[in-house]
Amino acid sequence: MWYELFYDTNLLLGVLVFFFTAAFFFLIFNCLGLFFYRQWWGPLGSFFFSTTALILIIISLVFVFFTCLTNGTVWFIDFGRIFFLFDLFDVNLVFCVDNLSVMTSVLVLCLTLSAQFFGVEYMYREAFILRLIYLLNFFATSVVFLFFVYDFFLILIVWELIGLFSLLLVNFYSLRLYTIKAAFKTFIFSRFSDFFIFIVFFFFILVWQSSDLGLLFTQIPFFLFFNVYIGPCGINILNLLGLLLALSGAVKAAQFLFHVWLPDAMEAPTPASALIHSSTLVIMGIYLIIRFNIVYEFSYLGNMLLATLGSFTAAVGAISALFQNDIKKLVAYSTVSQMGYLFCGCGFLAYREVLFYLTIHAINKAFLLILVGYIVHFFTGNTDLRFMGGFYK
Repeated sequence: MWYELFYDTNLLLGVLVFFFTAAFFFLIFNCLGLFFYRQWWGPLGSFFFSTTALILIIISLVFVFFTCLTNGTVWFIDFGRIFFLFDLFDVNLVFCVDNLSVMTSVLVLCLTLSAQFFGVEYMYREAFILRLIYLLNFFATSVVFLFFVYDFFLILIVWELIGLFSLLLVNFYSLRLYTIKAAFKTFIFSRFSDFFIFIVFFFFILVWQSSDLGLLFTQIPFFLFFNVYIGPCGINILNLLGLLLALSGAVKAAQFLFHVWLPDAMEAPTPASALIHSSTLVIMGIYLIIRFNIVYEFSYLGNMLLATLGSFTAAVGAISALFQNDIKKLVAYSTVSQMGYLFCGCGFLAYREVLFYLTIHAINKAFLLILVGYIVHFFTGNTDLRFMGGFYK
């Protein structure tokens, strides 16, 4: 019977690897097919091809998620070494299949599917609809890779790819002057996040001589009294890592002092905004904190920064949203406020509650932006709230 599968470990692992490999095969096949054959298929052909692939990927990952929940285990799938540098460090293509990675991946792919359904109807008569479809899928694929890879060198590479596709989506209407300014601002703030995460990678190589997260996480408690000195000043290495990871996540999650890029990034097409700048891209900063939660178990400075920055962001985002006339910027500042709640929750080590609230917020905000897109469409492209009204008719 089917339930006997859960008592046969070897058979279960084989089935899980099959579904997991099938999901990644469809992800890559979907991106390559959209990129090389988009002109031949046209908008509708690309839409149906991408939708079919995304549905198959979601079905495969839902089965993997059900398996992880049923067995309560974490699976590591190692595809071997892909890069090494003498005795300094080597990089293995390792995927971690646990509840966190599978749940966030299913969430992102479902949001991509809904944004794509909305995007094709919303932008069907535009000349660049094909570019929007394949950029959305490329972005979603790189985010899913970020959730699964378990080597910090690969996280660094995928982090850069996500920043690249985000920039291309924000700069979608590149003939507008304000769009170019918004894309440039998004690019600059993305470089801040990359700078902090690269310093973390540098310390991992310098102190641990490895980028394998499994090895790093097992050794972190033994570095509780390991200090880094810059001249006469010293700081604990775990506190330093907690602060750097928090700052890197704060830029992506649009926290206070780093939040100004998010309202300007609403220059992207409304389907892209629904997917990226209100649900998916801001998830990355929270995911980074949750994945490295063992660092924050020993980093009181990192937790203080998360709680303080999150509380300020929740207040500033909500107050700023009250004074907005642009409906898309209002939703953006609302997202900034909600990200503050999530960041503050991470500072209090409430990771399960944060993940639950993150899922609800992502789904809610994606559909809210889709509704905003229809309202803007109804008013022939106007986004100023002062020129709207008469919905009761």
